[in-house]
Amino acid sequence: MARSDSRVIATLTRASREQGVFAVRDLSPDGARLVGHLDVFEREPVVLAIALEPPLQIGAEVTHVDRQRKVVEVAFRAAGEARANIERSIAQLIERVRASASPTVVIVHPTVDISSALERDLARVAVAARVAGSLTDVPDFDPSVIAIIVAGSFGEALGPLLERLEQTHPGVRRVILFGEQIEKIDHPAANRVDAVLRTPWRFKGLARALDLPTEDVVTTYDQLVALKMPIGKPRG
Repeated sequence: MARSDSRVIATLTRASREQGVFAVRDLSPDGARLVGHLDVFEREPVVLAIALEPPLQIGAEVTHVDRQRKVVEVAFRAAGEARANIERSIAQLIERVRASASPTVVIVHPTVDISSALERDLARVAVAARVAGSLTDVPDFDPSVIAIIVAGSFGEALGPLLERLEQTHPGVRRVILFGEQIEKIDHPAANRVDAVLRTPWRFKGLARALDLPTEDVVTTYDQLVALKMPIGKPRG
C-alpha cells in the first residue's frame, strides 16, 4: 500500500445516504485504510469519492473497523479501466509525497496511550509517525522513514523484525522502548539496536535516540504520569 501523508481526503457514502469525511492513510489498487468518525460496519457496501487528480469515485466494501482508532479498511470493487485509473492516481500521489515528505518514525506498540504520546512528541519537531499495534501490522518503509520504535514487551518475537530491518534498511535507526524496567531479549539483533528507552521517557532522550534536535522539555507521557491520569490498557 502507498502511504498517503499528503492529506488526501475521501467522502464515504453509505447506502442510507449518510456521509462522512475520512483521511486516506493507505491506498492501493485493491483498497484503502481510512480514518474518520462515521460509524460503519464490516461487509457493508459503500461508495468512496477520493480527492485525487483526477477525482476518483468507486464502490467498495468495508472489510475491517477499528472503532477505538476510528480506522476503517475497505476493499475496492474495481476492474479494467477503473483499476488502471487507481494505479495512475497512486503513482502520482507517491511522487507528490516523495517530493514533500517529512521525516517519519514507525511506532510499533500495543498500548494506544503510549504510541499516541510518542506521536505527539515527534510532531513537536515536525516528524511524522506511522503507528502499528502489533508486529504483523508493521507498514512498508519508504525513503521518508528514519527510525522505528518497537515495544520491548514483544520480547523475543521482535528479534526477526530487527534483524530484517538491519539487513534491508541499515540506515533506519532501531529503538526498543521498554516499560519501567529494561529486560533482556534473547535475540542477537536486539543487542545491535541504536538505542534503548524506558517509559516514561523524556523528550531529550527520545530525540537523542532518534538523532533529532533535542529540547529540554517534559514529554506528553511524563505529563500524564505527573497528573496521575490513567494509562490505557494494551489492545486485545
